[in-house]
Amino acid sequence: MVEKTVLPCGLTVISENFPEFPSFALSYSLKSGSRAETADSNGVHHLIEHMLFKGSRRHDLKQIADISDRLGGRLNAFTSKEITQYYIKSIDEKLSESFALLSDIVFHSIFPEDEFVKEKNVIIQEIKEADDNPETNAFETFYEKIYAGNALGYPIGGREKHVAGLNRGQVFTFYREHYIPENMLLSAAGNIRHRELVALASDFFAAYPPGTPRQFKFPRARFRPRRFHKKNKTLNQCYVLTALDSISLVSHLRHPIMIMNDILGGGMSSRLFQSIREEKGLAYTVSSFIDSYQECGVQLIYAVIEPDKVSAYLEAVRSEIGRLKQKGISDEELERAKDHIKSSIILSLENNVAKMRFNTSQELYFGKEQKVADIISEINATSSRDINGFCGKYLDLDQAALLTYGRCPKKPDWQDY
Repeated sequence: MVEKTVLPCGLTVISENFPEFPSFALSYSLKSGSRAETADSNGVHHLIEHMLFKGSRRHDLKQIADISDRLGGRLNAFTSKEITQYYIKSIDEKLSESFALLSDIVFHSIFPEDEFVKEKNVIIQEIKEADDNPETNAFETFYEKIYAGNALGYPIGGREKHVAGLNRGQVFTFYREHYIPENMLLSAAGNIRHRELVALASDFFAAYPPGTPRQFKFPRARFRPRRFHKKNKTLNQCYVLTALDSISLVSHLRHPIMIMNDILGGGMSSRLFQSIREEKGLAYTVSSFIDSYQECGVQLIYAVIEPDKVSAYLEAVRSEIGRLKQKGISDEELERAKDHIKSSIILSLENNVAKMRFNTSQELYFGKEQKVADIISEINATSSRDINGFCGKYLDLDQAALLTYGRCPKKPDWQDY
């Protein structure tokens, strides 16, 4: 059971006890990510994530690394489009020391000027490396087009020119304004007592003024079904991405949509994999997946194709989607997809880091605990009629976005197939 406490300073604290684990995972999650940026500040969340390991009021960067190693733990962080998270995993007897280290770097970082200059250059090298990766380049280009005019289309790491233009004062001010208790969620899972975690947090935040938890919300994004081609003559193959407007992460249709996607292209037994790879031999890489956010989402179909086979691939995709819409799914496909999804959910929660992140997501997006057993029950309750009923609405290729990237012969259009 997940326990929850909101401190007077506005910090929300959740935890779940698993006494069978002689360890724990502890995290602070900022209710903000690259979706909250402007064109000029794009990349600021990711840059701050890097800077929080470069020195605090109590420790320099070498001491932070030394303490983390001494705890025997794993100290790390990530930035996404909607969340920025800092976490540590350690053995259960090191909760107090781990909490102190994590809290210090998250709330008391000082952004040394020399480290800021170095780390900004490191991130620029990271951006250049990503630009050299055709898959990363294709996906970042695609999101920029399908969510044009909205920060959801921005790359998480930022563009080189924007990151290069960020100065230490500007970034530190952003950090001080956003990294406050009411904009954070403290989450833990493992052999940990909720009252002990609350006591540690209450002591650390005792001097902070009263506050109310901030809303977890972003400007609405609108999907744009555009077709375009980006040339890259250095590539031998063509990266083909298709996006269909889909559902938000909190939609009541999320489980039926997951099942539909699994049948279409979510695994080795899926229709796209069996048809395009196994039967026709058109691609080594082909899959589909749902990418959902707070109020929106897309279903992506992704493949890497030889340039002269792109037309045959697109025709095969249209054929499989047409067959799914016209004839629906079989009971055998439904049960196989259910088993695949249920197994994936259960197996993904076999460690306390995964459980901590699962609980964090549930709290931020739903505001409450969703038990795995209830999720499994919802999946089991989905019928073929449920899925067949909305395939026509969510699988409309005439309203899909399409990108070809590489040596592809021309700008694609679904009306050609």
